[in-house]
Amino acid sequence: MNHPAPTLPSPRIDYRPERIWEARQHYFNEGMLPDGLLEQPLLRSWERCRQSGRAPQEHVVFDPVERSHLSALLEREHRLLQAARPELDVLAGRVSEVGYAVLLTDTVGQVLAVAGALDRHCQPMRQAFRPGVDVSEAAIGTSAMAVALAEQRTVRVLGPEHYFANNQIFHCCAAPVFDPRGRLLGTVDVTRDAPQLATGVMGLTHQCAQQIEHRLFDALPVFLRIELADTQGAALAFDRDGVLLAANGAARHLFDMPVVREGRSFEDLFEGRFDTWASRASRQPAGRLPLQLHGGVRLQGVALPLAQRAMARAVASPVAPVVSAHRTANPTEATTPLPPEHPVALRALEAGLPVLVTGETGAGKEVAARALHQASQRAQAPFLAINCGALTPELIASELFGHVEGAFTGAVRGGSIGKFEAARGGTVFLDEIGDMPLPLQVALLRVLDRGEVLPVGATQPRAVDVRVLCATHRNLQALVAEGRFREDLYYRISGFVLAVPPLRERDDFDAIVDSLCHRIGADASRLGGPLRAQLRQRPWPGNVRQLQHALTLAFAVAEPLRPLALDDFAQAPSAAAATPVSPWPSQPIDSKAGLSFHDAQRKAIATALQQTRGNVTAAAALLGMGRATLYRRLKSDPELAASGDPRG
Repeated sequence: MNHPAPTLPSPRIDYRPERIWEARQHYFNEGMLPDGLLEQPLLRSWERCRQSGRAPQEHVVFDPVERSHLSALLEREHRLLQAARPELDVLAGRVSEVGYAVLLTDTVGQVLAVAGALDRHCQPMRQAFRPGVDVSEAAIGTSAMAVALAEQRTVRVLGPEHYFANNQIFHCCAAPVFDPRGRLLGTVDVTRDAPQLATGVMGLTHQCAQQIEHRLFDALPVFLRIELADTQGAALAFDRDGVLLAANGAARHLFDMPVVREGRSFEDLFEGRFDTWASRASRQPAGRLPLQLHGGVRLQGVALPLAQRAMARAVASPVAPVVSAHRTANPTEATTPLPPEHPVALRALEAGLPVLVTGETGAGKEVAARALHQASQRAQAPFLAINCGALTPELIASELFGHVEGAFTGAVRGGSIGKFEAARGGTVFLDEIGDMPLPLQVALLRVLDRGEVLPVGATQPRAVDVRVLCATHRNLQALVAEGRFREDLYYRISGFVLAVPPLRERDDFDAIVDSLCHRIGADASRLGGPLRAQLRQRPWPGNVRQLQHALTLAFAVAEPLRPLALDDFAQAPSAAAATPVSPWPSQPIDSKAGLSFHDAQRKAIATALQQTRGNVTAAAALLGMGRATLYRRLKSDPELAASGDPRG
């Protein structure tokens, strides 16, 4: 069986270097297999390295990283990185004090992300732990990452167990990460340049990989998720026709199913019809219902509706630490220090006033909103966020307010609650509120004024108890003047306005740089005072998000250990290229000139893509629109997308 069990394999507790040296003597000097001296997965790796013509005395070279390759790699693995980053930070916080750095690779051994302070480690380790570096078996020989990829299980590789002699200073362990269908995505690795493996590190690494898998599973847009009771957390996800979309590690192990094959259905696993079982589940949400496997084994399943899954994720997800002052008290604890008005905004929120968070794209509006929630009396209740610019108007209503059975084609049997009901007692965060369609703005007023929602297709409202936080990078007052945003809603959501300043106006630039360096596992001391002053003068239209991306690229492509220079940041938009471009015409459209509103917006987008060399993130910042909104616009206009060669 080629897939991992849901529990951690029992590791060897003892580290006996004399046995490993004896194994090396037998294998490399005498040409004998070191029977009983070396674990078989490591021996198989040694064999592969030798068969490729590599000698153990060879010097390992970590090749420079090309900017274009790294940008493409990070964009391609965006979903994995999004799911992994919070868990990598949690793991780094637990193991960095005992000398470990944390690393995430893709399926071929390319570094995607690092976490933890690397400034205390040796030069070879700093060379290896950079995004884009090739740490595959072909490049660096036997390592925990390489063996975990090859064996698809959690492993450790200590000191002289590495194939190449000059890698023997490393002591590491790694765990594979699988997608919701059971396909290998990469590995999580922890490494230190000190002997032995600290107690608990292997288990924490395995747990981190599983948490990343949980996040990927929970993020899937599915019709129905079934959790099998008393099975160590086995869960399955189905579409509306009962086709199996995903199965977590515990479920794949239970059904002896290494990967989820295309077209496999509910009826292939269980007795009975999917629509019958789903209908019963809709009438008994979160209750146990019987399931019978082919062959007679009886189980019980719990159907978890979409909104309840969202609530569970909001409660369970780790939240990045925040501070309550404009300047970061401890740079290692936050990447987006909060504005000085934050305590006042908290008092306004606790007094029942809606808070509107304003600021440019990438400035940290959601961080500020989460901080308000975490500091409030509702911190133990859910914090549910929805991006009003990332969903179609048809989907926003159902997501926010829920729907009743039969409300529209494809509506969930038995109906579904929306974010406002799922966040009972907590906070709903409406990001990009300026993109909300006018008809839904009326429905939002009902929530704010009466504390009730009207699900799509329903005739009777339902009471809700939530706090509402909104955010926008747009000028809502200008939208009101243009008739694109309701004036009564504007005044209703802006009981208190919390302005998050853009990066160029912050007086804590160095603190932000230091904390971002810590987040990406880079040595902040390589950024000297003159360079920081030059970077501080840049406009940074993408704000903190863009700065983090620029730092990641710079540290990855620069020679290890040398101080960084301005040339290492050559891809960051220059001042000339950063002139904001509005996607909305500043003057009334003259129909006689032959340029429609749509054409004017299209032209603005094309100009922004040209100015940013096709970088969608930077272009969105220049346009003043959300990244998801711009991607959706480009997807609907292939010719426009091709003209800018979008990749960022």
